Amino acid sequence: MHVKVLGPIEVFRDNRVIQPAGAGQRTLLAALALEHGRVVMVDRLIDVLWDTAPPASARTRIQAHISAIRRAVGQPGRRGAGPLLTAPAGYALSGEGVQLDLTIFSGLTAKGRVASESGQHAVASELFGSALALWRGPAFADITAPAIRAAARPVDEQRLLTVEAKAEADLAVGRCDTVVSELSAWVTAQPLRERLRALLMTGFYRLGCRSDALSLYREGRQIMITELGIEPSLQLRDLHQRILIEDHALLAAGTARK
Repeated sequence: MHVKVLGPIEVFRDNRVIQPAGAGQRTLLAALALEHGRVVMVDRLIDVLWDTAPPASARTRIQAHISAIRRAVGQPGRRGAGPLLTAPAGYALSGEGVQLDLTIFSGLTAKGRVASESGQHAVASELFGSALALWRGPAFADITAPAIRAAARPVDEQRLLTVEAKAEADLAVGRCDTVVSELSAWVTAQPLRERLRALLMTGFYRLGCRSDALSLYREGRQIMITELGIEPSLQLRDLHQRILIEDHALLAAGTARK
């Protein structure tokens, strides 16, 4: 079984798409996916599904959700081998029987970091790109439970860190046009994220688009002053100054100005 959480919840088994019925089943799957391969206690599942106001029938409803999911994926009763495991006090998504896109993403990004640290920037870019291709939207996009939304935030942060890591790898091998094309939308979506803006400014500058890089800084500075009441960081201001004076040290090895 393949469970996808990097976007709306999706379940695949035997090349067949299985849509969990209702918010309760999707939220339960999300809670199990966050602890992939580990048992989640029923009390924890109740907290996730109903927050501070669980119904008296909460345990029974959890059991009903589990049974419905098992039927949907073609898993025999609780004692049969399958993706949903029953423990004395809870349930788990099988670590071996379930592929989780979040787990695959984490593995690819870890390999990408190793490649980047060893100077294999082209390899790192490919690994980061493969990891980012798994995403279909914000993590757990169709789950509204507060506990899942809170858990999704660091997962979404890992996506942004990977976007930045790929851009750094691309800059290292001179793919400045790729950086500009891929980061422009991200900077629009995350206007206060200075690392994204700095990478895009660098990409513009290395392409010979100095005015675009400077304009990008001015735009970001105005947004920060308006929304946060502060100036950009020292690092971003330093990058802006180096672009102003056309510091050739900012150019990648072998990159010529247009």
